Amino acid sequence: MIGIRALLFDFGGTLDGNGIHWRDRTYNFLQKMYPEVDRETFDRVDRAAVDGLIGSGKGPKLTLRETMDIIATGIYEGLGLDSDIKDRYVNFFCEGAQVSLERNRRWLITLRDRYQLGVISNNFGNTQGWCDEYNLSPLLDIVIDSTVVGISKPDAGIFHAALTGLSVSPEVSVYAGDTYSDDVVGAKGVGMWTAWLVGEEDKECPDASLVDVELTTLQELQGFLESENGI
Repeated sequence: MIGIRALLFDFGGTLDGNGIHWRDRTYNFLQKMYPEVDRETFDRVDRAAVDGLIGSGKGPKLTLRETMDIIATGIYEGLGLDSDIKDRYVNFFCEGAQVSLERNRRWLITLRDRYQLGVISNNFGNTQGWCDEYNLSPLLDIVIDSTVVGISKPDAGIFHAALTGLSVSPEVSVYAGDTYSDDVVGAKGVGMWTAWLVGEEDKECPDASLVDVELTTLQELQGFLESENGI
């Protein structure tokens, strides 16, 4: 029995969604109304919108809704689409994120007495603010934001920063995230147990040996924890 002691989670696409990356949520929404928008063009304007937000220096001060509004504005302006649709999208995104965050917050409450909990996120410097905003912070022992520490997943340094902060070894720690290249590869690279949240998505897995448990919901991690801890 390995005795898992710490559970660490990605934020975007994991805690605020069920395995669907922000970029994919936006593109899927757009495709229903504008099927002529191809993925290559969308990815280009999305990247430009995100770069614009990063370059503005406003990221660390923004709420989740404010962040998404700025990114969505950049995308819709870049594609020449109706601003009313942009507002509908921001509402759609934030309402869905709130549902996911509340569901996962209730689940984290049930884990709080048995495990150290934390978040590691590639973000704009506002992960702690979002955890405050959605009342996750009282449940978390550490929050690591790539902009704050200057290291991004899958770099080993960002995972080591969390492990060091919690004073735990990777062998007794699980990292759960929705992105194979950043979350699974990064966490396994430092020796952590990996939980890949695929949700209902059809995701490519280049190397299944790096995935310790595949999840359709975060709550399914409970079964893995109980089996590994002999509960």
